[in-house]
Amino acid sequence: MHETEAMRASNTGRLLEAALPHCRRHIWQRKTPPAELLTLLADPAAQPYLVFPSETALPLDAVVTRHSSASYAKPLHFIIVDATWQQARKMLRQSPWLEDIPTVTLPDGLTTNYSLRRNQPTGSLCTCEVGIEILTAMHESENAGAVSHLFHEFIATFEADRNHVALSQPLSQSQQQ
Repeated sequence: MHETEAMRASNTGRLLEAALPHCRRHIWQRKTPPAELLTLLADPAAQPYLVFPSETALPLDAVVTRHSSASYAKPLHFIIVDATWQQARKMLRQSPWLEDIPTVTLPDGLTTNYSLRRNQPTGSLCTCEVGIEILTAMHESENAGAVSHLFHEFIATFEADRNHVALSQPLSQSQQQ
């Protein structure tokens, strides 16, 4: 997570951390890599992947399918860069400890429900939506649904607060889609 994201009210990475017990946040600093993340990356028993579009990125579905079909497979660890797109590119350029981590990309054609920030590239998702896509690809539909529900409640509450509108009831299932 870029250090400026940690304090933004519109940050959705915190939703993933709150909802998923094994999700961890590592604050990025250019000169001091996060020690806990470096330990994870060095662990030969884990298989980390950086979720970020690139020319060499593997499709998420292919990685998950290959992993689930191999009985000897290491646990998958997905690193989601939680920042604006401009900050994320800078973080990756200035983080040599991430250079050798294989990248995965999400399927084409996804659309975001995140409306809290302007000027987002077409087809990009917020951090929480990326987490939901990963859970879905890993056939964790119950967890994906629970996080999706939290995400939609977060967006509705944030928008209501920003527009000074009372949010009378939690969203129904049909309003979330």
